[in-house]
Amino acid sequence: MTNGRSAQKSRTRSALLQAARELSAAGQEITVQAVARHANISKATAYRYFSDPGVLASEATLDVAVTPTALLLGDETDVRRRVHIVSDYFRRFGREHEPGFRKFLARMMDAWAPDKPIRRGARRIPAFEIALEPVRARMTEADFRMLILCLTTTGTGIEYHIAARDVCGLEDDDADRVGRAAVDALLDRFLPAA
Repeated sequence: MTNGRSAQKSRTRSALLQAARELSAAGQEITVQAVARHANISKATAYRYFSDPGVLASEATLDVAVTPTALLLGDETDVRRRVHIVSDYFRRFGREHEPGFRKFLARMMDAWAPDKPIRRGARRIPAFEIALEPVRARMTEADFRMLILCLTTTGTGIEYHIAARDVCGLEDDDADRVGRAAVDALLDRFLPAA
């Protein structure tokens, strides 16, 4: 997927989530049709992003609290540190919003069907892209994409938190150490030499 297409998808998803928050704040019912109309997005497009209004409402609630990546990174220039800042942030974010995320995941699982995959916000993908931007030109596109996908699915986010806590029985400090070790292993494998 090209960066332009990815950015457009992100803007569409953000517009739908913003519209859902505005309707909710106005005390209106959250339906995919109402949100699409409020966001001035076609109903068909809205359904491609959110076929279940419960998933839409849950994600809209969780989306509001995310700190923009540029604010997280500040003036940090060390790429390894930048990636850890993003990874640590999303691991903490999942932990701090655990009840809401578990409800959100439950709604997603209830709405899941093999012929209608559910797409989530994927906020980690653009965050890791920003964190890795200083070395992007020195990486092959294939390695850059693979590193983004590996970081997004390993050692960070609510999925990692659930696996660390529920499957491995780890306390938060141990889960953080394991998550950081996984991120370091990925960076050791993919980052270009200085």
